[in-house]
Amino acid sequence: MTSWKPDLASRGGPRYQALAEAIAEAVRVGELAPGAKLPPQRDLAWKLKVTVGTVGRAYALAEQRRLVSGHVGRGTFVLDPAGDPTADTAPDGGVLDLTRNTPTVSIPASVLGATLEEMSRMPGLGGFLGYMSEAAERRYRLTASSWMKRVALDAAPERIVLTCGAQHALAVALLTLAKPGDTVLTERMTFNGVADAIRLGGGKPLGVAMDDEGALPEAIDRAARQTGAKLIFLTPTIHSPTTSVMGAKRRRAVAEVLRARQMILIEDDVYGYLSKERSAPIAALTPDHTIYIASMSKCMAPGLRVAWLAAPPHLVERLTDTLHATTLGLPAFGPEIVARWIESGTAERIVDALRAETELRHGMAAAAFRDIRWRGRPDSMHAFVELPESWRAGDFAAEAERRGVRICTAAQFAIEPEAAPNAIRVALCAMRDRETLRRALDVLSALLHARPAESAETLRRRVV
Repeated sequence: MTSWKPDLASRGGPRYQALAEAIAEAVRVGELAPGAKLPPQRDLAWKLKVTVGTVGRAYALAEQRRLVSGHVGRGTFVLDPAGDPTADTAPDGGVLDLTRNTPTVSIPASVLGATLEEMSRMPGLGGFLGYMSEAAERRYRLTASSWMKRVALDAAPERIVLTCGAQHALAVALLTLAKPGDTVLTERMTFNGVADAIRLGGGKPLGVAMDDEGALPEAIDRAARQTGAKLIFLTPTIHSPTTSVMGAKRRRAVAEVLRARQMILIEDDVYGYLSKERSAPIAALTPDHTIYIASMSKCMAPGLRVAWLAAPPHLVERLTDTLHATTLGLPAFGPEIVARWIESGTAERIVDALRAETELRHGMAAAAFRDIRWRGRPDSMHAFVELPESWRAGDFAAEAERRGVRICTAAQFAIEPEAAPNAIRVALCAMRDRETLRRALDVLSALLHARPAESAETLRRRVV
């Protein structure tokens, strides 16, 4: 199937997303059958008149969606939709993917089954096949408000807007507040979906300087003064990729800049619910200048697609209008499950179990990287590892994948990739079992202690 060439002319958005959607459609209609080999990236780039990087990003996105599986030296192959969608590796035992931060602790089928059984006895069960009712939405906002109190945020239910996941929440906030051509500030390194979302609406992302606590207040103030930016995105608690956490003093300083410059902060707190010892969100310090995002994707299950915005009262109606423009109506199925789990204490128990598992995996990383400069926290699902001078991040990632382990480089999170530190991010919770993670960490540890020119046999002996 190496001659496959999709038609992207009718597809909007970034070219890599359009190509990923074309792959998904071709798989869905059977044009690309299970086992079919996609064209080499360079060949398809030439046919479509796009860059090799664009095709590479499309293939990576398709792999994240479990549509295809890439194998270094062999190519990219279509997966069987009937296979296990949660498997860690390709059917032939291929690459161990440590690029995605997903909760490790699987919610027992008995817990989900019991909840579904309870729901099946509800009067008017068929209502879940329609749009969410106003009564149901009020209840879900109330449970969201109670959940946010766990991190010392007192957000009234009427200030909360339900969304279909944190990425949707971010898109709603950006579409509401950022006009085409606006500069939107963010950390110099940040979740890579942020820059894409900003550019999708015609905005211009601009990274501000960071230290070990995250974004510097003086850098935010300077960038806002120079560009006139009125909107900024930050992750103050367990930043990705660096794992940094802002202390209380830093959060107060950021809040002062927001008030002085009349800015709005989009505060991403999707990882914060795993942290027991943390300062209150910036939203608690300056609620009139902050749109706060909470989600169940990192602390419970990404498939639930449940997230919330806690917004200043004067922005709630505008955000709700944007929400309706992007969805028409929200499904109630996921929010109903989440509400029941919050009300029963099940959500708290799931988070506690995930926190305990994350702490164990942090210990495994500490052993693997014991004499390497790295950053991590017992409540962080990932580690940030600085590479020795003998390695360049791109070369290290390519060699790691050749040996069966896929990781992210710091450049993948950088607003200006060429200025990124020589480092990698390792998702410690990507593997469902610790033994598989241990094998992957052993490979990375061996590479970190090797020089690029060392022989494969030497590296094999190090891993053993």
